[in-house]
Amino acid sequence: MNYFLVFLLLLSAPSFAAEKVFRLHLATEPGGLDPNKQRTSSSSYVLGNLYRNIFSYDDQKGLVPDLGTGCKRDKKRTTLTCNLKKDLQWSDGSPLTSDDFLRTYIKILTSKNAIPRADLLFKIKNAESFYKGELDAKKLGVSTPDKHTLKFEFTNPDPDFEYNLSNLLLAPTKEDLTAYSGPYKLKEWKKGQKLVLEPNRLYKLGHVQRPVVEFLFIEEDTVALQLYEKNELQFLRRLPTLFIPTYKNRKDFYWYPVTRLDYLGFGPELSGDENTRKAFTYSLNYSELQKIFSSEGKPGCIGLPDSWFPEKAPCFDYDPSKIPKIKNSKTYTLMFSALGGEDHKRATEWLQNQWSKNAQLKTHLEVKENKVFLQVLQHNPPALFRKGVSPDRPTCLSALETFAPWSPENYLRIKSAEYEKILSSLSQAQKPAEQKKWCLAGADYLMKNHLMIPLGAIHFSVLVKPEFKGWKLNQMNQLDLSDLH
Repeated sequence: MNYFLVFLLLLSAPSFAAEKVFRLHLATEPGGLDPNKQRTSSSSYVLGNLYRNIFSYDDQKGLVPDLGTGCKRDKKRTTLTCNLKKDLQWSDGSPLTSDDFLRTYIKILTSKNAIPRADLLFKIKNAESFYKGELDAKKLGVSTPDKHTLKFEFTNPDPDFEYNLSNLLLAPTKEDLTAYSGPYKLKEWKKGQKLVLEPNRLYKLGHVQRPVVEFLFIEEDTVALQLYEKNELQFLRRLPTLFIPTYKNRKDFYWYPVTRLDYLGFGPELSGDENTRKAFTYSLNYSELQKIFSSEGKPGCIGLPDSWFPEKAPCFDYDPSKIPKIKNSKTYTLMFSALGGEDHKRATEWLQNQWSKNAQLKTHLEVKENKVFLQVLQHNPPALFRKGVSPDRPTCLSALETFAPWSPENYLRIKSAEYEKILSSLSQAQKPAEQKKWCLAGADYLMKNHLMIPLGAIHFSVLVKPEFKGWKLNQMNQLDLSDLH
């Protein structure tokens, strides 16, 4: 952490008291402000308030109209027609139309642009073929009958596609990225210091008295906490778990569940050694870890809502009797991202101790800057790694597709006809009971084959100054500041 930078920020901020500002922090500075090219969740709090899509997602209401008024499917469920609000404008005053959406989809599906989640559009007719350069854009199954209408065609029904239309990764963008569609627009970017957003008055929803929002770049959670206590931050996005017992009864403390599938993954070094994977799995005292981190969800359990399963999410338990008796003198590398902060460092040290004590397994801990970490996972994964997964939709299919052969997030390198069949059955399931059945089948496949160790349901703890109202955090960890006041 650059403490001198924080010192300078505090010295150069005489206007903080004069102007109502909602100030929060990011652990890392964004690499850019193109939502279509976002690779990590670290900048989503910024981008989600600069850009919007046809829908937004609300935990209670589900999909709610944002730039659109709604979508309707045909009887075969292979055509989806969506209507945009009339008189939509970019923040620079120019019209925002269906042509902007179509141009953005072509940008995303043009492979040379290296858009990380182009696969979110692959269910559209001919989208994957266009991405591979096999077909012309004119054959793409998206059309614009008029300035306010988008028509999507699918080869097979895609029950989740409307959720994609709430995803900022697919939000429309201008070619030069100089205008915005959300409740805020960029006012200033001081490299290495902060991003300043001001209200976009051409965005029709939200509170008319939205304040200026500033994002400071602060790597260490404890430094951010100190600034919050000095009233230099109004929103603390992550309270270190060490402090939860002290803060949890305060009025400015909020504890909310997020839909995530965080896990410990096994790399190629262990792909053919299930006995060693079992030893790593059953030698962890998950209940002890839960107490240490004041966690609501139990580590060892698939971190998806119980309501997505016939009964409850499946779990591993600490069970010494299941630890294979193996002689192993190797030292295995456990790698994790620096983006996880001090909590991930504490957790990996605990894991290292447990494996040594309960299974005589030696591990070496290695932390990497997040961009480097992702590159390592993509090209040369270590024996073990800790990975956080934020599904792009609030559905079991989205979570399990993380490990599909076509997914860029499939760092477990699963290539299984059985698993693909499970995903196919889940995607076609219409009744809730069928969806729950196949959701459990997918989770069981991952766990019974000991391909990963799930880290349980995740809850985020935040602190927010009570003088600010109207902010919203949903289970997808999307921060909506449109009603902030």
